[in-house]
Amino acid sequence: MKEFIDIKLLLLDSLIKERDTKMNEMKVFIVVLFTVTFSLLLATASASAAEGPAVMIVDYEVEPEVLMPGDIGTITVTIQNMGTLSTETETETRTNMYTSATKTTSTISAEIETIRLSSRSRGIEWLREGFLRSEYYNVGALGPGESITISLPIKSATYAQDGIYFPEVCIEVKNGENVRFPVPVKVDSSEVEILEQDIPAEISLSESKEIAIVVANNRPNSVSGVNVRVKSKSEGLEFTPEQIFIGDLEAYGKKEVNISFTPFAAGKKEFSFDATYKNGINTHQNELESSILVKSIADVKLILVNAPESILKGEIAKIDFDVANGMAKDVKAVSVMPDIEGLRILPSEYFIGDMEVGDVFSASFDLYTRDLRVGDTEIPFKLVFRDVDTDRRYETEGYEVHIEVKEPQKSELPNPLLFAVVLGIIVLVVVLVWIRVKQKRGGQKAE
Repeated sequence: MKEFIDIKLLLLDSLIKERDTKMNEMKVFIVVLFTVTFSLLLATASASAAEGPAVMIVDYEVEPEVLMPGDIGTITVTIQNMGTLSTETETETRTNMYTSATKTTSTISAEIETIRLSSRSRGIEWLREGFLRSEYYNVGALGPGESITISLPIKSATYAQDGIYFPEVCIEVKNGENVRFPVPVKVDSSEVEILEQDIPAEISLSESKEIAIVVANNRPNSVSGVNVRVKSKSEGLEFTPEQIFIGDLEAYGKKEVNISFTPFAAGKKEFSFDATYKNGINTHQNELESSILVKSIADVKLILVNAPESILKGEIAKIDFDVANGMAKDVKAVSVMPDIEGLRILPSEYFIGDMEVGDVFSASFDLYTRDLRVGDTEIPFKLVFRDVDTDRRYETEGYEVHIEVKEPQKSELPNPLLFAVVLGIIVLVVVLVWIRVKQKRGGQKAE
């Protein structure tokens, strides 16, 4: 009986141990299952996080570097998918007989929908007409590590103040985070100026002189295509050269320009310098106005010898000049002529010809005053000649002759009619006297 009880106790203890073993195995299975499930969920979460690619702007450039008000420019950005080249997922499968593992490799591309520019200030805005595209739609997929470069057209407002503006480049990513990247854009209204370096106030006729100006870039960025042109606003000027190309001019740089100036006529001569340059693709210009007084010093001179102070309208005024060569060399083709239209002056040109050093010649003109108005009248004359060596034509400062034109004295009857009346009266008196005398003589004979 005791042995039977011991056997039953052994059997019960064995069953209890078997039950505990199975329970431990069940616990281990549950722990393993939980661990695998958690790992799968973590892997799924990691995969979900990896599906959102990181897109970044890794480089940008603004052209031109500094805009002027009203300028057109571009913002060029480089966009890159910062995701890795690929991702691997390992899946482990267990059966009663064996355990297998499966690896899955996948890439993550960034689907870029839109790239555009956003600005809170109107100082910098899209250039919506006459240039490139204002927005980019459906750009496409950008693989891991790949990049793309996009140029965005911009325009600074004509009223934009100097300073730095921050328009934002906006990138909308379909399967990832959107990007807003502020790009600093500078605006500066400084210009390229022309400054007088060496421009004389006076110059002698027939004298060539070199004048100097300075082209200064006051901008904080370099400019290109700098070109200087000189323009005459008065007759009788010659510049050599008329145009000088400088090219690029660095920030705050300057360049001296020399131009030869030759006058052919006396008097105040006005001219201007025009500088054109490019800031990016934008053309700008600036102007400098100047003048030089050209004097007849040691030149061929026109000297007034005789002219009436006053004359009756209808009479002919005689005007006499002397022409003297005060230069240190001979001249040719010397002539004097009236510098006025609408008057009858003979000759219309008094030609002298060649003149040696120190020669003096005379020139006379007849002025017909019938068409002149009553009062003070100014009749200008000029003298022209040519250089014997260069054959250049020169024109001296004109000489103005002042004459007062007076109205002729008026009588009640014109002079010829008055003479006829007087003559008729005299004849009538003579006839009457003759008749009277004849009658007296006839009366004496009758007695």
